[in-house]
Amino acid sequence: GKADIKSAMFNPGGWKSLLTFVILALAWLAGFSSRLFAVIRFESIIHEFDPWFNYRSTHYMVERGFYNFLNWFDDRAWYPLGRIVGGTVYPGLMVPSGAIHWFLHTLNIPLHIRDICVFLAPIFSGMTSLAVYFFTKEVWSQGAGLFAA
Repeated sequence: GKADIKSAMFNPGGWKSLLTFVILALAWLAGFSSRLFAVIRFESIIHEFDPWFNYRSTHYMVERGFYNFLNWFDDRAWYPLGRIVGGTVYPGLMVPSGAIHWFLHTLNIPLHIRDICVFLAPIFSGMTSLAVYFFTKEVWSQGAGLFAA
């Protein structure tokens, strides 16, 4: 009864886990919010050339498939020469965006690929703080990992 509740409330391991979770959640939120600031201030648009190229590449991959994406010659990039996209691009943004788009459409959630590309950077930014925590925790200590996150 009451002894079980009292021992659970004063268990230092439980409070340590809760504090770790809260700090990591706040670190994730800080990373997410810092990248989301531009979206809130300037709307959900793509600003510079490289993100626009990544969006066009992702849109091409979603519309025509991964095999056609790898063999795509983009005549609008590196004008007037053009660019063989499959051999010159790292698909680190395109493949996760395309996979998320496919998964959401499988669940019948129609979300435009542009919105996925815009919001993927804030999500990755938040996840980076978690990766830094786990890496620093392995290399040094849990406290250093929380500080680094």
